[in-house]
Amino acid sequence: MAKLTEKQQRFVDEYLIDLNGTQAAIRAGYSAKTANEQASRMLANVSIQQAISEKMAERSKRTGVN
Repeated sequence: MAKLTEKQQRFVDEYLIDLNGTQAAIRAGYSAKTANEQASRMLANVSIQQAISEKMAERSKRTGVN
C-alpha cells in the first residue's frame, strides 16, 4: 500500500467519525471551498479506500459490531 500523507491519514480518521467525505476533508484541513472535490478525489484513491477498509475492519473486530 502506498504511504498516505499526513493530511490524507487525517482525512481517513475524520471520515470514519461520520462517513461524511466533505466534512472529513474540512476537518482534515482542506479548504471548505474545495472540500467536496477533494473528498471525492480522495475517496476514489485506492490507497485511501484500503486504509478506510482496514480501519473499519479493526473497529468492527474491536467492537464486535458490523
